[in-house]
Amino acid sequence: MNLKVTVLLALLGSSFSQTAGAAIDRVDPPNWWVGMTNPSLQLMMYGDDIGSGSLASKSGDVTISQVTSGDSPNYLFVDLTIHADAEPQTVEFLYTAADGATSEVSYALQARREKSSDRQGFSARDAVYLIMPDRFANGDPSNDTVDHLHEPADGQYPYGRHGGDLAGITKNLDYFTELGMTQLWMTPVLENNQKDSSYHGYAVTDLYRVDARLGSNADYVELSRGARKRGIGIIHDFVPNHIGSEHPWMHDLPTADWINRDAAFSPTNHRRETHQDPYASDFDKDEMITGWFVPTMPDLNQQNPLLATYLIQNILWWIETADLSGVRVDTWPYNDRAFLSNFTGRVLAEYPKMSIVGEEWSVNPATIAYWQKGKKNHDGYDSGAPQLMDFPLQEAIREAVNEEERWDTGLIKLYQVLADDFLYPDPMGLMLIADNHDMTRLYPGVDENFARYKMAMTFLATTRGIPQMLYGTELLMNAGPNGDHGRLRADFPGGWSGDRVDAFKGKGLSDDVAAAQDFISTLFTWRRDATAIHNGDLLHFAPRDGIYIYFRFNEEQRVMVVMNNEPNAVHLDSSRYAQGLAGATRARNVLTGDRHKLADRIKIPAKTAQVFELE
Repeated sequence: MNLKVTVLLALLGSSFSQTAGAAIDRVDPPNWWVGMTNPSLQLMMYGDDIGSGSLASKSGDVTISQVTSGDSPNYLFVDLTIHADAEPQTVEFLYTAADGATSEVSYALQARREKSSDRQGFSARDAVYLIMPDRFANGDPSNDTVDHLHEPADGQYPYGRHGGDLAGITKNLDYFTELGMTQLWMTPVLENNQKDSSYHGYAVTDLYRVDARLGSNADYVELSRGARKRGIGIIHDFVPNHIGSEHPWMHDLPTADWINRDAAFSPTNHRRETHQDPYASDFDKDEMITGWFVPTMPDLNQQNPLLATYLIQNILWWIETADLSGVRVDTWPYNDRAFLSNFTGRVLAEYPKMSIVGEEWSVNPATIAYWQKGKKNHDGYDSGAPQLMDFPLQEAIREAVNEEERWDTGLIKLYQVLADDFLYPDPMGLMLIADNHDMTRLYPGVDENFARYKMAMTFLATTRGIPQMLYGTELLMNAGPNGDHGRLRADFPGGWSGDRVDAFKGKGLSDDVAAAQDFISTLFTWRRDATAIHNGDLLHFAPRDGIYIYFRFNEEQRVMVVMNNEPNAVHLDSSRYAQGLAGATRARNVLTGDRHKLADRIKIPAKTAQVFELE
């Protein structure tokens, strides 16, 4: 095996190998599994001028149904059928070059994990913690700068690489358990070998390789294994819409139509409503889908069946390899609609209980609902996405706690957004957002008012759906105004050697930050076992005089949440809420442990949200 190939395979951790002098330098996916629901597999093979050669299988369990050459002479696409009774094995392929020279390529078919297809995704049982790996914790300083990657570490540059990695996250897994979190969503961990500002992960340059500054594929697997032991799932951030401009494809396109807009920058119009708009022009629809975000993110042509298959197999490979519990799909409506349906169908065929959450950043519930699996749309379209992100409620939460109480302001905003839940096939499948990596953090978003912050987080934890918050929200992090992403995505205190403040150990925290961290831990640790929140019904009463009350209940548990947005304390008159109380006579405050008789008119302090278990 030549040195070039040896180095490549070592970097990939691949199961693909070949004999000396072989012309095939790379195979994607680098390995596969027997026992998959779909017996078909398409290999992308790359090497100098291999397109003019031919390939034959030497295994009776694996047959070649079709071989397709790319427009570039350096690609072969090989369609395989893996027989249902095939055992784990190394498949041998015989490659014959145009000049008659032959070489062998070995390809590993592995055994799947036991009950891999039955893996459970995330749901309203879970609480999701969003991490930007480069900014969370530096567990291995030796990989901060990697010679073969463009950007060296520069912790002082807000848009530079700061050295956080998968080892740092693995080292601190117990912190998430203490915080009450049950799922970790990391912004993309794959290689982003861009020349500048690649720390965020959304300009991927190798879809099968973890960025070496974050660790290795093996480190990703180890992180997932450690998280699983603690009851924590891993959500993979999948970016099928675009790649980074430094991706090798951009120097050698597999086909002429691999990249939209003739592989030249032409911006999207961002008019996501064109998908639902019955009057939308074909021009606007096409510009939305095929336009690029920015010049450094070439837009992929998912109408190309070879590329579509490559992308779908890629996420299946990561699910199986890293033992994932869910997939978050970046920029959902910017993808080709037919591709999205095909993608969700293929994933759910292999993993029926898998979670797939799409990012449709719209504050219009009708726009969000259009994309959810089972929605009866006017055009007959169904994207197949089980979960969507609830941006309408995210906006309403901040408005509700920031505004004074009037007929049409304040807590009524929460009531009105929830009243639109009839639009969704599954409101419980919506991911709720306190904040994320692209918006103003929650604490500055509520004018650094701790009471408002606690009200917002209490609502997030107790209403319907799947709560998600950004790393550092529990620490009242406030770094940079909206739009200044480099500072918004600040380093987590305690993640670097020499940090004077260590949030993992509670060292050096100010009183208000320590109180916030303790509040989040208490609230979400309680939520972890609160079945009424996980799968219970929701009953709410229209806000009146600054008071909004709602109930979550199932056969095991009944919870009452009281939000008081007024500047004065009030005494709860339970007579109006008899339907929700359902005969209960006592209530326990889950945040304080205090017990009350409902007949005593419980006192609700000003600007608070109180959570009670009813007895």
